Amino acid sequence: MPSGIGVIAEHPFIAGRSTFSFAQSEWFIKAKESHHVVMGTPYISGVNGVLLMPMAKSIRDNNGDVLGILAAPIYLNSPGFMDYIFDENHRQQGDVLVVSRDDAIFVASSDPAVLLKPITFLAEHKFYDAAMSGFNGFDKLTLSSGDKMLNAAADINNPNWFVVVRAPIETVYKRLNDNFYSAIVNGVLVSLVALLTITFTLYLFFIPLRKTAKSVKKMIENPDTLAHIDIYKNDEIGRLIKGFNLLIDIVNERNTNLIIANAALESLSQTDGLTGIANRRYFDETLRHAWRVQTRNQQPLTLLLIDIDDFKKYNDTYGHIAGDDCLKNVTQAIKTSVNRPTDFFARYGGEEFVILLQGNMKEGTIVAEKARVAVSKLQIEHRSSSYKHLTISLGIASVIPNVNRDPFELIKKADKGLYQSKAHGKNRYEVVHDD
Repeated sequence: MPSGIGVIAEHPFIAGRSTFSFAQSEWFIKAKESHHVVMGTPYISGVNGVLLMPMAKSIRDNNGDVLGILAAPIYLNSPGFMDYIFDENHRQQGDVLVVSRDDAIFVASSDPAVLLKPITFLAEHKFYDAAMSGFNGFDKLTLSSGDKMLNAAADINNPNWFVVVRAPIETVYKRLNDNFYSAIVNGVLVSLVALLTITFTLYLFFIPLRKTAKSVKKMIENPDTLAHIDIYKNDEIGRLIKGFNLLIDIVNERNTNLIIANAALESLSQTDGLTGIANRRYFDETLRHAWRVQTRNQQPLTLLLIDIDDFKKYNDTYGHIAGDDCLKNVTQAIKTSVNRPTDFFARYGGEEFVILLQGNMKEGTIVAEKARVAVSKLQIEHRSSSYKHLTISLGIASVIPNVNRDPFELIKKADKGLYQSKAHGKNRYEVVHDD
């Protein structure tokens, strides 16, 4: 969690971590402040006494805000990694030490007394100061005890560590005296093998982490494509990736639910609750869009404004429940006259409806007559109407849009035609031509 309290997913599961706070942990703070993989200062676990180094990477959204922290412990003395450094048998020939430049401490050592101590802990710390500045090579040193030591340093590029092999000069000279050439060859080979083994082991060890970090970066840059990360082997890193993949599944499921919910909300915002067709808000948006399209195409846009004749009297006579049923039936009847994919049918308000056609006046009159006849055929009783059944009146207007005109002028013209239909006896349509 970004707050550092609790664990969302982990492997293996450790009881009590769901409420444990990592907020003050050095690696957690560094990970929140960085966009890259960070390594914490090595320490000895208070749980199992194992020497480990935490690694972490922040997971961020498009705005760069932290969504969570992906973390894993690296057991420095685990078999096949750097465990041979801690082998007591090697101390008879000399010491091997691994130093972190960032923390200026010994992160691995064949001498337990030196482990996790600062480089100033040893008398020859000036040699380590030089190695901290990038020195690679050999040097002779005399300890405060009078013992003379031969130290050799070599870099490990990633992470920012270096390895030091040290041995008493007396031991080295004795081996040289016993067999000068073989001692040199063996000494160099041992040093090289040690350095190469550690370097190569570290390189192999960090390959899955680098690939994982690369995959996480891609997902951060494109959150729409959250996908599982490949698991290379069933070790600590593999189990960590497995836990991360479980987190990806949770995020994807939540995103899917959010998309479905947003789609449902958008549909509700565009639909008339009673009739189930488009509402006034959706019609206004569609009119503006169609106006822009026909402006580019320089093709006519035709609008039919429809009103149920004497609907107030119908409500007064039969009641509002019957009025609602009437609106639903009229909607379905008019809908049969709107057949093309580009035709748009909406409830304009109250007992008024609107049909928007990407076509000319002639096409508008054909649709208007179909709608009028369809409603008339319903034969819905209306005792207060001069026709004794429910009818509709329509006003039709058609224009070729341009950028200098307001699209809502089309509604005003159609409304004028509707007024004329009412004045001329209802149950008809009237057209209003463009000026």
